Amino acid sequence: MVAIDLDGTMYNSKKEITQEVKDSIQRITDSGVKTAIITGRGMVGSELALKQLNMDMPYICSAGALIRSGHNGKTLQSWSFHSPDETAKVIWFALANNIALLGETLNGTMIWYGATQFFHEIDEKTQKEIEIGRISDEPLIDFNVPLLKLTLSADTDVLRSAQSYIEKECPSLHPVISGAHYIDITAQGINKGTGIKAFTEFLGFQPDEVAAIGDQEIDIYMLSYVGLPIAMENGVQKVKEAALWIAPSNDQNGVAWALDEIIKLNRKSYVN
Repeated sequence: MVAIDLDGTMYNSKKEITQEVKDSIQRITDSGVKTAIITGRGMVGSELALKQLNMDMPYICSAGALIRSGHNGKTLQSWSFHSPDETAKVIWFALANNIALLGETLNGTMIWYGATQFFHEIDEKTQKEIEIGRISDEPLIDFNVPLLKLTLSADTDVLRSAQSYIEKECPSLHPVISGAHYIDITAQGINKGTGIKAFTEFLGFQPDEVAAIGDQEIDIYMLSYVGLPIAMENGVQKVKEAALWIAPSNDQNGVAWALDEIIKLNRKSYVN
């Protein structure tokens, strides 16, 4: 099995999935390898990716907090949190530091709170997720519900301060840098590593039968679990250090290279 991250990995810098990458996913699927998306994005963002791929596959989304069988499919497992006091601390920190908030409810609805300027600064795919969801005027009320994930959007230096604050003040929450301008917050102990572990065990795969491809700190958890961890050349240094293979960048069809190399490896193993 191979699990592929979206942003910075399957998506190039224009947030496109090239035909080369699409063809490589079809090739590895045809070769008998189970393929899945694994992403910090929520259910809506994952479904939009499947639409762009024009194919169906299971996905582990919401930074590892939700596993679904495919397009409009069944929820196989989910992990939510509802910690009103700690969520309120995150919200007050965000308000004090002018940070935008994005929450995902159990049914995949996205809730957005932030100044108009933040909405225009985030990527178009996230904007689409928000447009399908709803805008909050009262975050202390609207985010006081069970959530799969809470995302903070700000400059990198502010996010580092937010991460340190949450780790200290919110012990039931798990914050991780998921991109240059994002922190994803899930329940403590829930991450892409626990998500891929649960899904592969559900399918009956051992870790050494699984590969994963990623580029950001949020991906280290899953790379540490699988037998074949692959980092993108455009990935952060910590991710590269956790990988066995370094694929070309997302603007050089690195996913296509990695998937074709896996096919070659499988053929060699079969012959041997």
